[in-house]
Amino acid sequence: MRMAASRGGVGAVAALDIDSGRLAYAGVGNISGSLHHNGSSKGLVSHNGTLGALIRRFQAFDFQWAPDGILVMHSDGIRSKWSLAEYPGLAQAHPAIIAATLARDFDRGRDDVTVLAARLEGGS
Repeated sequence: MRMAASRGGVGAVAALDIDSGRLAYAGVGNISGSLHHNGSSKGLVSHNGTLGALIRRFQAFDFQWAPDGILVMHSDGIRSKWSLAEYPGLAQAHPAIIAATLARDFDRGRDDVTVLAARLEGGS
C-alpha cells in the first residue's frame, strides 16, 4: 500500500530448477536481465509497468540456463550498452567481480544501481 503513494518501483524474479537447468524469469518495469554463455547473450523479457501503480501484465518466461552460463540482472541505473566480450576473461571471473565491474563502468550516475550476477557451475 505504501508503494502506491510513491512513484512506484520495478522488479524481477528469477527462479532456477537446478535439475533441469530451466530458468523462469518475470520482470516489470525498467529492469534488465540477460543470460550469457560462450560469448553470446540473450535478453530476458520484462513487461512495461510500475510496481505499486500500474501492471498490465506479469508473466514468467522460461529459458535454458547453460552449464557455466551467467545470469546478469540490473536496475536502470546501469547503462544497457555493455558486453562481457569487451572485457577479456571477465566471463570466467567470480560473479561478484562481474557485478562490481558493471556497476563501476556503466553507472549512469543519476539513479539507483543494483547488479546481480550468478553462475550455474557444471550444470546437470
